[in-house]
Amino acid sequence: MAGWQSLKGQQLLKIGLGNLLARHRVSHAVLLTGPAGSGKRTWGRALAQALLCSERAGADPCLSCLSCRQFQSGNHPRFINLEPQGRQLKVQQIREVRPSFYLEGGNTVCLIQQAEKMTAVACSSLLKILEEPPPGLHFILLSAEPGRLFPTILSRCQRFTLLPLSNGEITELLLERTALSHEAAELIARLSGGLPGRALALAGDETFKERLAGAASLVRELARSGGNPRNWLTRAGELAEREDLVSLLELLHLCLRDALILSLCRRNDLLINPGNARLWEDLPASALLEEAVELVSATISDLLTTNVNRRLALESLFLLLQRRLSGCPG
Repeated sequence: MAGWQSLKGQQLLKIGLGNLLARHRVSHAVLLTGPAGSGKRTWGRALAQALLCSERAGADPCLSCLSCRQFQSGNHPRFINLEPQGRQLKVQQIREVRPSFYLEGGNTVCLIQQAEKMTAVACSSLLKILEEPPPGLHFILLSAEPGRLFPTILSRCQRFTLLPLSNGEITELLLERTALSHEAAELIARLSGGLPGRALALAGDETFKERLAGAASLVRELARSGGNPRNWLTRAGELAEREDLVSLLELLHLCLRDALILSLCRRNDLLINPGNARLWEDLPASALLEEAVELVSATISDLLTTNVNRRLALESLFLLLQRRLSGCPG
């Protein structure tokens, strides 16, 4: 792992944490927040390595001392990584590593991933340590949902939020880390929503192009379908069994979003996937496309946040989309 300057974007975070490191003012608890894929783990590990470096001058780790070499090899005795076991991060996990918090000489860093999944008892145990932390102990909490943490823990943290990267920064990252062409990297950058983790996952997904083409084909089928709705009920039953259903609907949403943009202003430069622009030229008026976009968005939300019946949700969605995309309002 290289130093801070090699990480993409997040200039405010670099300045904030860099100043704290240079002045030796990093708190006993730092909270990094941001959605899944925003790079919290990468930044948390970079901060941990800097805190553990025995020869650090300023903000960046030296990368060559024994501590840095141990960290890079994954065998640092003073670096503790905690993550949920199943759906929760349990108090026993904190109790098992607690003796490491009281080692003398040098810093000790505990990285807590998905900190919002700590049980109430685990939070209480952590809070007791934060109330009287031993010298040199630092907790780095990573969370996509900081509102689920105890307010008393939040009040003891230096908090930083990871912001989305620009398309250019994501493209540059992909060109450095993968063998993608520039065109493919730009497309994935637009699809990533500024999340480097999501971009790298898409870049490594061998089925991605096939699924994107499948979503575009689905829109075209819905638009020209005026036949028996039973066909779409059957299709809904088939797709409801897929593990990647939400991902498929997100790609469907992307296609409809591009079609809506094209119908409103005819500007290919605003499209996420301009290569498919010609596919959307004969779709219905923007008002119906807007309804279609909202329908897909609502279905995705239901699937993610409620215990909705997947098949019934898809049946309803496809029947409504068939009417909208074939030009029938209401």
